[in-house]
Amino acid sequence: MDRDNIYRKPLHEQDLAGLAQLCGNVARHSSADYRQSQKAHALRVEWLRLGLDRSLNGDKTEAEASLKKRMQEFLSEVPSWMLSGT
Repeated sequence: MDRDNIYRKPLHEQDLAGLAQLCGNVARHSSADYRQSQKAHALRVEWLRLGLDRSLNGDKTEAEASLKKRMQEFLSEVPSWMLSGT
């Protein structure tokens, strides 16, 4: 994914990888409070585990859709300047 492209796309158009990168940015942002940082980190870890979990088979699409929705909801509540990772 084009790194700069994720900052131009609205959250509802992001794929899971883009959303995970934005969550990672929030988790590492020095202005994020503890809850924001922990939630962002947990969502990103869930994305990583989902990518590695081969046992889900048909349920993977459902799990991905659920995670995507939760990431979008979380990120929509975070100030946009935290998404940049700077």
